[in-house]
Amino acid sequence: MDRMEPLAVSLTEAARLLGVSRPTIYRYIHRTDFPSFRIGGRTLVSVDGLRDWIKKQAEEGV
Repeated sequence: MDRMEPLAVSLTEAARLLGVSRPTIYRYIHRTDFPSFRIGGRTLVSVDGLRDWIKKQAEEGV
């Protein structure tokens, strides 16, 4: 059986994927362009949205 890749990750996992600290991720989630969302009491980050966001950041040279 094929293993399904996650559609969203925790803030801790997003920080690890980006190579930034948890406080940095907490700053990012308040940006309107960052692909975070809430489900119940959890804040998650869209994996596809994160890829797109990183690509945009690289293109802008931020």
